[in-house]
Amino acid sequence: MTVKRTAKIFLIVIVTMALLTAGCSNTIKKRLATTEDELSKAQARIATLESEKGQLEQSLAETRKSLDEARSEINKLNGELNSLKGRIADLEKEKTDLIAASQKAEADSSKRIRALSNLISRLRSEVKAKEAEIESKNNEISSLKATEEALRKENDEHRAKIASLQKDLADLAQKMDNEIARKKKTINILYVLLAVAVVLAIIGFARKRKA
Repeated sequence: MTVKRTAKIFLIVIVTMALLTAGCSNTIKKRLATTEDELSKAQARIATLESEKGQLEQSLAETRKSLDEARSEINKLNGELNSLKGRIADLEKEKTDLIAASQKAEADSSKRIRALSNLISRLRSEVKAKEAEIESKNNEISSLKATEEALRKENDEHRAKIASLQKDLADLAQKMDNEIARKKKTINILYVLLAVAVVLAIIGFARKRKA
């Protein structure tokens, strides 16, 4: 009776070990599936942020290009404005000289004076137009600077998010590796116990046969 009871106990132990091994295996698979799903979601989010970051960097580059072009154009306009002002000064001097000379030859110089006055008036109108254009360009530059700053901040935020997600991804991968290692160790222990139970069962059966 003792041998039979021992054999039954070993059989129960073997079945229990097999069930525990199967249960652990299923638990590991479920946890691994959950961890892999989290990893996939994190990788998808990183891919999305990388794409948005690329678009932001392109917009930032375009804005900076527009800003450089606007600055170049305003420098050109300032050069033209200074040239016009210099010409006006020269013409004003010539006009003053002619007015002084007109006291002696008023009839000869009056026509030239009228022409110079008309020319000066037209050039002054051009100066006003150039100044208005420069003011418009200054406003455009201010707007482009604000856009550049906003894009830069948004790009920095995306980089921070990507770095955070990459850290989370590394942590999840490490967690999964640790979980797998722990479960493998548990399964190995269960396999050893199962092998011991099988050996003990065989010994029990062998003793029963001898008895």
